[in-house]
Amino acid sequence: MSKSVRKRKSCLESQYWVQPYKRKRIDKTGKSYVEEVKGYCCHYRSPFHKIAEEENLPFDLLYFALTIYGEARDQNDASKYAIAWIIQNRFEKSGKISYQKIVLRRRQFSCWMKSDPNYEKLKHPGNDGYADKKAWQKIKNIAKEIQHAPKNKNPIPDVYHYFSGKPNKKWQTHFFDLPGVPNFHFVKFK
Repeated sequence: MSKSVRKRKSCLESQYWVQPYKRKRIDKTGKSYVEEVKGYCCHYRSPFHKIAEEENLPFDLLYFALTIYGEARDQNDASKYAIAWIIQNRFEKSGKISYQKIVLRRRQFSCWMKSDPNYEKLKHPGNDGYADKKAWQKIKNIAKEIQHAPKNKNPIPDVYHYFSGKPNKKWQTHFFDLPGVPNFHFVKFK
């Protein structure tokens, strides 16, 4: 279990411990500041806590795997790996803060937008027939593999962005494609 899910002796049986963290806040005058939140016991559990426990995955790694699942579950293995490397690149660039924070950043991965049809699928990974179950198993293995892969195995270092479909935004105009990845285009900013 990850540190954020691990229970502390001071928490009741139905609670879990939330690690201390810092968050940006804005006061009444509009000035921003950093608030230090002390660790605390919490009752709320998203459906993702239950999935992490059932799948025996660390909570943070679950977000890594679910994002690959939401973005590329019906794609070939090369596409799944490419999306995993994008997430890992962002994770490394951030100073390894957490996969959860990386993938939940606003407008970064569409599968986490509640209006996206893939969002509901994230709550029940692998439950949509045999092919979906097989894809979920493969994606969990990919997430574990990429998490511990040496940097020299990364086929797209310093690439943090991708999109599908035709380029329709300025940042998408200078894209490149990867062999064997038919539905995603990648962008490397200089």
